[in-house]
Amino acid sequence: MTAVQTTWRVFGASVTGKAHLDKAIACQDAHAHAIVGDVLLAIVCDGAGSARLSEQGAQFIATHAVQALAGRLEQGATLQDLHDGALAGTLAQVRAALDDIARAANATLDDYASTVVGVVMGKDAGFFFHLGDGLGVAQLDDGGERISLPANGEYANETYFLSGARWREQLRLLAIPQTARGVVLMSDGCMPFAMSKNNAGLYAPFMDAVQGYLRTVDSVELGNAALAATLADPRTHQITGDDKTLLLALRA
Repeated sequence: MTAVQTTWRVFGASVTGKAHLDKAIACQDAHAHAIVGDVLLAIVCDGAGSARLSEQGAQFIATHAVQALAGRLEQGATLQDLHDGALAGTLAQVRAALDDIARAANATLDDYASTVVGVVMGKDAGFFFHLGDGLGVAQLDDGGERISLPANGEYANETYFLSGARWREQLRLLAIPQTARGVVLMSDGCMPFAMSKNNAGLYAPFMDAVQGYLRTVDSVELGNAALAATLADPRTHQITGDDKTLLLALRA
């Protein structure tokens, strides 16, 4: 198969929040992405604060889900195939592999609990996939935004995880029915300053400045470093104590 030159540039950073810095706890967020032909695959995972190995769970799920989805596309799966069941099947395989790791470590799957927000974005259309909190925004060519909102449980601090027994019914897919000039994924730690009131859209004073800089930066590595520095700025500690992950995919 001939590789298609992509127009995506992808930047991402996960930084430790003040609540974890104060307790010397590792960042429990993770992110990963891949580009196969003209298809962007990206994911952000937020490990449960109450789960003792959640940072390992978040990293494993993010890395292996993206690798497995990329493998399916390379073997000829279409976006429609992923939407119609192959994506859920891939997540089931990742979950089973994590369960094997848990058993070998004398742990439980719940010890690795993590949320998932991801995107599969092709040239003309795509979709979000989402378990629990976190948030995804597709910036559409017509100027609008398609937003995959967080979903939480019955109680204020409850959300949904891939480790949960009912994960399949809690998995949400949201179509992105047109071309996107950008896609943004974030853990809930970024939402207070990256989203406008009631999560109605991206908060332009912050996001326009970040994206404007990233569009001009010489390398992805420099962009990632700048993004991490922005998220780690002590001024964010007044807004949230949570870990913060922001992944931005921009079309040239």
